[in-house]
Amino acid sequence: MIEQFSRHASLTPSSRRSEQAKRVSALASVRKLLLEAQDDQGGWPAASSFPSTTESTALGLLAVSHATEESSRVAARHARAWLQTRQRPDGSWPHSDQVPHGDWATSLAILALSRFPEENASADAGARWLLGQEGRGYGWLTKLMFLLFPERKAVQLDPDLIGWPWYPDTFSWIEPTSYSLIALKSRRPGLRGRRARARIDEAERMILDRECLGGGWNYGNSMVLDEELWPYPDTTALALIALQDFPRPESLERSLAALEAMVEDRASVLSLGLAVLALQLHGRDVSTVRSRLAGRIDDERLPTDTRSLAFAALALDDGAKPLTVPTDPLRQARSADG
Repeated sequence: MIEQFSRHASLTPSSRRSEQAKRVSALASVRKLLLEAQDDQGGWPAASSFPSTTESTALGLLAVSHATEESSRVAARHARAWLQTRQRPDGSWPHSDQVPHGDWATSLAILALSRFPEENASADAGARWLLGQEGRGYGWLTKLMFLLFPERKAVQLDPDLIGWPWYPDTFSWIEPTSYSLIALKSRRPGLRGRRARARIDEAERMILDRECLGGGWNYGNSMVLDEELWPYPDTTALALIALQDFPRPESLERSLAALEAMVEDRASVLSLGLAVLALQLHGRDVSTVRSRLAGRIDDERLPTDTRSLAFAALALDDGAKPLTVPTDPLRQARSADG
């Protein structure tokens, strides 16, 4: 972090203008690809030649919602219509037209629609559905084995902490739990009550319970069969975005440092984009990481998947705002009381 600040402070005005020009050029390239990838119905596919999905359409909408050009406004309007027509009566969204039930992608639809006040009813309905979902826990026999023979556990985790799964009635994973946390926190003003607060608190504890020993997060666990698992930058960034308002930020320093180290070399466009957003939300200087992201785009190593394009567009355009969650007054009061 000190090196990043020193580099930023040492840039001459000419160098800063060059960095800014590179960033503007990279953003224009990414937005152009993103807009070209939208289909005629307003949805976005995960990649070219695939059908549109809720995940990709929500991420595309989230990215263009931050832009002011008319082409982006039109794209956003069509994407909102795509999501509106696919919301189920129970408030959820299926992953695609081929899936008959709602799943984790509901969290991204909520987050994207939360950018538009006129979509509050749809977003709140989705949040209520999401609040009722949870990952499948261990049965009583497995929990008893964990308690009696802790040294024989295949994985090191607290079996009582439940997050969200990729698909209903399956294991809780870091990514869908992170997305769900961000979505529920974004709708927090409309979800007042003990149940919502309890689910948010438990999910945060679940994420922290699965933190890797050196900081950061793997996809599901930190250790399997007594072997430490290594963290991944994209998973780590998502977890940190979800924990942006955690009342004890000092406990996240190890993972923030781990993320900065992970994106120093050979990071993908997706990892760099997510890292910029996560670090920015935690008050870190992101000039070096954002410059590295712009350089990857400027070198014409452009991604073709919607997820990478969307997060890159947000990162290159100071786009942490769409991912910023409203404050919880009660949590603030409790934190102030120690």
